Amino acid sequence: MNDPKNNRILSTLPSTEYQHLIKLLEPVDLTFNEILLEAAQKSELLYFPTQGIVSLVSVLDDGATTEIGLIGKEGMVGTLQFLGNGILNSRTMVQVKGTAMRIESEVLRVEFDRSEILQKLLLGYALKLFNQVSQGAACNNHHTVKQRTARWLLMLDDRSENKLSMTQQLLSQMLGVRRTGVSEIANDFKQQGMINYQRGLITILDRQALEAQACQCYQLVRV
Repeated sequence: MNDPKNNRILSTLPSTEYQHLIKLLEPVDLTFNEILLEAAQKSELLYFPTQGIVSLVSVLDDGATTEIGLIGKEGMVGTLQFLGNGILNSRTMVQVKGTAMRIESEVLRVEFDRSEILQKLLLGYALKLFNQVSQGAACNNHHTVKQRTARWLLMLDDRSENKLSMTQQLLSQMLGVRRTGVSEIANDFKQQGMINYQRGLITILDRQALEAQACQCYQLVRV
């Protein structure tokens, strides 16, 4: 069920503000690999995820990809473009299928200009997303693939209510490393009882042990 109050921004709004905004939102499904916004494309539609996970993905000329940010039920897809009134150089795509409440950018602009509370919520979330992206850049440069894999799985788990539908190929694409390296790490985590991996589904069995494998970046950006 697509419950708007699963989204943290929407659920934080006072009742009168929430009831007003909900009339302007449209429930939609988010399908795996769906591109919500291509790189260098102006955002005309914005999404408040209620289930599922959306990735900000950097795509290079040779087709290589690296995940630079995650958006789940804690935020809004298109926040940075909306507040900056511009475009991003990253692709926005659905990584874990789910649901969202959608609104036209121009419609939300009217509500944003009208509501000081909504302004504070979106600006606050934009700062958190910026911190996540910038911390991820530092992490990619200074920490091992094993640490990054642990961090990434924990961030996914924070935003997921079910088992993670995840292949090793997707893991390697999101981390920007070779599949063989990710496969070895995933098998190591499985053998140590931290995760279970079967038929493209990952279940975290021991979060404490997995957090011990992750770098300090996870604690800085956890939601």
